[in-house]
Amino acid sequence: MIFQIDKSQKQIQKAVQDFVKGEFKKETIGQLLEKNVFPEDIWKKASKLGFIGIHYPEKYSGQGFGTIENVLVVEELCRGDSSVGTCLSKSGQGAEFILRYGNETQKKTWLPKLAEGEVLSSAAITEPGLGNDFFLSETTAVKDGDDWVIDGGKTFVVNGGSLCGFYVVLCKTTSDVPGNDQKFSTILVEADREGIDVFDVGHRLGGRLMFISKVNFNRVRVPIVNLIGQEGLGLVQVAAYLSENRIVAAAQCLGIAQGAFDRSFAYVKKREQFGRKIVDFQVTRQKLATMATQIASARLLLYQAAWHLDQNGASEKLTAMAKLQASRTAVAVCDEAIQLLGGYGYIQEYEVERFYRDAKVADLLDGTEITQRNIIANELMRGKI
Repeated sequence: MIFQIDKSQKQIQKAVQDFVKGEFKKETIGQLLEKNVFPEDIWKKASKLGFIGIHYPEKYSGQGFGTIENVLVVEELCRGDSSVGTCLSKSGQGAEFILRYGNETQKKTWLPKLAEGEVLSSAAITEPGLGNDFFLSETTAVKDGDDWVIDGGKTFVVNGGSLCGFYVVLCKTTSDVPGNDQKFSTILVEADREGIDVFDVGHRLGGRLMFISKVNFNRVRVPIVNLIGQEGLGLVQVAAYLSENRIVAAAQCLGIAQGAFDRSFAYVKKREQFGRKIVDFQVTRQKLATMATQIASARLLLYQAAWHLDQNGASEKLTAMAKLQASRTAVAVCDEAIQLLGGYGYIQEYEVERFYRDAKVADLLDGTEITQRNIIANELMRGKI
């Protein structure tokens, strides 16, 4: 268990903070927001500095660090800016399928491209109307000679679009086994394959710089060797992936919360009301104390979940708790930050309204509050106190 990051980790944290100060220019981000476009230049610069895929092995262009270091990077990026930070943090969405279960060819082909900022990646596992009921998925992959032929549609596909290099697609590969446990597999589908159609999901409350898409697969052919891991273990892989991904999602939420707190704290220290600084009012200090405590508790739970993953593998209970606590904290802190700024809190120039919108999207993506509570309750019923 760690309660304080070490010297090497502090250096990583400082490096990201310096990057944010140099590259997250308000004018640049304003232009991105005006056009609702992915921050491609900033993403490529972050990749060159090794912030993307920092937990990949060095032979795949990573830095060979662990989950804790990745969490520190994500937290600081989202603290610097909720919208740009989230885009960078999710640039390797779905890559853990390759990292944990892929064959050597898949790893050598794709992980370096992700770490070096050549492509984005995407996990296409959710279908319209199903939410997290993955065992009801209807997307199929049928063997035809040396190929899989994939048919179906996925939604809320992060990074689906022009910069995507590949999709990890959850498919029903057999119907001959009893139950659902072994009917599904994950398959790597290169984004330039014929038969793939991509559509934006539409205008969104937050997360407006990200690609979030509906992706249809119409008789898309990929080689049999594009299977990720073993056939029939798709749902097992998805469960493990989601558990690990919740840690990254929690780090995003934590960074957003800290960023909103930073901005509101700076504001109340300067702003005067009735001849006094707002920070000198007791009610303001009470609010700041509550916000800081919420952030600190979420951070400790997140670091514990990350430490556990590095030491023993992911704990579903801990990762769900970390995501639940961090996402609830992000929404609450951002809401309070708007209150502290008053009318200015609703003005885009002061940023906290956007942090709130991005916090709400982060609260919903990667498993809602209800989903996290269900996971925690199920783990408790299994005796995992």
